[in-house]
Amino acid sequence: MRVKEVMTRNVVTLSENDTLLEAAEKLRKNGISGAPVLNDEGELVGIISEADVLKVLEAGKFSFSKLLHLFEKENVKEELERAAKTRVKDVMSKNPQTIDANASIYEAASIMHSRGFNRLPVVEGDKLIGIVARADILAAL
Repeated sequence: MRVKEVMTRNVVTLSENDTLLEAAEKLRKNGISGAPVLNDEGELVGIISEADVLKVLEAGKFSFSKLLHLFEKENVKEELERAAKTRVKDVMSKNPQTIDANASIYEAASIMHSRGFNRLPVVEGDKLIGIVARADILAAL
């Protein structure tokens, strides 16, 4: 079975210039945990996941213990707003692993397993045509 037979064709994408707040809202609204990121020319330049957003919180002033401490201060609102304004391009995984639409689902599963990925953008040449997630592969099996 080929990736093109199980992939999602109507891909929810994000712009590299979206804010993390915009990205989080789009992910939540669509009930997904990650999405491909496109530049202004529509080229695939990255992928972002909820984990990437959480890394921003952990890497900055927003580790859980620091966040609790911040709530004791008056500037917590400003700090959270600053984090929300961070751009997708600053935290996304760049140069994402992709898979060809004609690849087998076993190849996709192997890449996901070995790399710890939940999803792979599907391309035909340089064009994003879909996304395949672990759930798509499991459903096919």
